[in-house]
Amino acid sequence: MKKFTKLAAFVFIAAITFTSCRNEEKAETKEVEGVEMENDAEVKVKDGGEKIKMEDSEKEVKIKKDEQGNIEKKKVDMKDEE
Repeated sequence: MKKFTKLAAFVFIAAITFTSCRNEEKAETKEVEGVEMENDAEVKVKDGGEKIKMEDSEKEVKIKKDEQGNIEKKKVDMKDEE
């Protein structure tokens, strides 16, 4: 029973050590109008915020809003990677 307790304690400590020391990637994205974009995405705003065009390395997003600020149309185009 004493060996089992020592073994269980060792496994528990090892598990805690490995999970706390692993490298965690930081998110390099941000959410704009409900669409996840890269931090370095190009954002263009026209007509006082009624038209928004965002472009990053993966996709191009166009958003059109009405006078009250509600999203009227959202178009997401994925870029072809060849």
